[in-house]
Formats: sequence, C-alpha cells, structure tokens
Amino acid sequence: MLLFVCLLNLPGSALIYLRGPKFLIYVSGALSMWGDRMWHFAISVFLIELYGRNLLLTAIFGLVVAGSVLLLGALIGDWVDRNPRNKGQT
Repeated sequence: MLLFVCLLNLPGSALIYLRGPKFLIYVSGALSMWGDRMWHFAISVFLIELYGRNLLLTAIFGLVVAGSVLLLGALIGDWVDRNPRNKGQT
C-alpha cells in the first residue's frame, strides 16, 4: 500500500519512465538474473547436503559450468550468429 501511495506522489516524468518499456526491460533483466543466481545457490546448498557437508560436489559443479561456458560459449554464439533469426514471425 505504501508503494502505491509513493507512486501517486511522483512527478509526471518519473511516472512515465516507470511505465515505459526501458524500465520494464531493466526490471525483467534484474529479476531474471536474480532467479538464475538463486537457482545456483540452491543447487550448491543441495550438493553440500548431499555429499555430507563437503564442498567437493559444489566445486565440481562450478568447474563443469564454468568449463562448459568457456569451451562452448563461443561455438554456440557463432552458430546463433550464422543462422537466420525469427523464422516463426512473418
């Protein structure tokens, strides 16, 4: 309720910015990154509990994720750049 009252007292330009597509894209990106980081944290906690409060599985998971990004990131990026996009849109 307090947020709603604060939004009513904003000047016109701030309210237009908060409803604009640029701000909504920023919020969407922030929430997406937050969710991704929460999943990584949850997986790490689960692996610590799974292996008897030892960080070995968590470290292996981190190395596999980082290694796969390092090895496959450029290959997948090049593949995406070579292929045409938006095939479904007409």
